[in-house]
Amino acid sequence: MIFTVRYGGKGKVEKDGKELTIAIPPDIVLSHTGPFIEVAITHPRIVQEELKSKAKAAPIVNVKALIDSGASNTVISPRVANELGLVHTGFQKVFSVQDEQKQPVYFGFIMFPWGSGKEIPIVSCPLRNFDCIVGRDIIRHWHLSYNGPDGSIVICD
Repeated sequence: MIFTVRYGGKGKVEKDGKELTIAIPPDIVLSHTGPFIEVAITHPRIVQEELKSKAKAAPIVNVKALIDSGASNTVISPRVANELGLVHTGFQKVFSVQDEQKQPVYFGFIMFPWGSGKEIPIVSCPLRNFDCIVGRDIIRHWHLSYNGPDGSIVICD
């Protein structure tokens, strides 16, 4: 599956005392926000099947996910982990620029906009601007192209 995202947006500026909306070029949006996609996070299939047998649906949370080749693991915010009630499987050391900490790990299922998904261990720790970071544990399955001048990314899964 080939999935392409071309970034772009609108911004507000003030001119002569009036607020104007202007178009922001795709290359500027991509360089400022980084490559992101919308993903859905839920329980692994075995938990989904168990809930289904009890006539219950597994909760799903849709979030904006930053694609980060510098992150070794996929990460979700504690809010997402709590909202879903994911199965806690242990702890893992997480290294950042500032320090290292032990953070909880959950087992979950992450679905991508093009329909496929991955069942993986997901680390939970506080995040800014995003509720998910897609790390190399998932990216290693993709051919990912970052086209800065065009302001787009292409993912082949």
